[in-house]
Amino acid sequence: MKIVDLTLEIYDGLVSYTSHPPIAIQEESTFENSGHRYIEPCEGFESRFLRMSDHSGTHIDAPIHFIRNGESTAEMDLTKTFGEAVLLDVSSIKKPYEPVTAELLKHAEETQGVSVNPGDIVIVRTRTEKWGEGDFFAEHAFATCAGDWLLEKQVKCIGLDLANIDVHDNMKREVHLKLLSAPIYIVENLVNLEQLPLHEHFTFMALPLKLKNATASPVRAVAFLHCNV
Repeated sequence: MKIVDLTLEIYDGLVSYTSHPPIAIQEESTFENSGHRYIEPCEGFESRFLRMSDHSGTHIDAPIHFIRNGESTAEMDLTKTFGEAVLLDVSSIKKPYEPVTAELLKHAEETQGVSVNPGDIVIVRTRTEKWGEGDFFAEHAFATCAGDWLLEKQVKCIGLDLANIDVHDNMKREVHLKLLSAPIYIVENLVNLEQLPLHEHFTFMALPLKLKNATASPVRAVAFLHCNV
């Protein structure tokens, strides 16, 4: 079995989305300022202060993000964040700033020779550039019909390599609303999708932190490949 890390590295100053504040990772205790309180061989200890949006880095959206009185991350069904997954790669057929449509997803499914089954997790690769390269935050994500297609397929979770599953300037946020109402959970800002197999299922996991009233949670998203690819 091979493990592929699909998680964006979180670092001080990282901006995950244009409307979210930069991440802050600051020294709190260090060996230098804490060591005087300890006895050898202990040299003291290190700890960091973290300040970030709940949508920072690679994260999973909870229904409460757009659904009034919806589940927070503490209430999410963990069985929907782990399980059989399939990659749909539209990166070679989607034009820049073209939304991912149902037709593009169907085309990827057919040409790759894979089937999206009820209860699957679907991972979508939309671009060949690395995370953040180019006009990243303006790149178009899913059209409404793509959200409808995922609902029809009865998937339990969807992941993608962009920071927003909705087209950036579509303030109706129709895809978020359709999926989170189901609920189908949404994992955004995935990386390393080129390392996933095109022609077979794999296992995906992205567990949220148990954060009361949080609208999302950073995750360590990983894929477990059933064979070396």
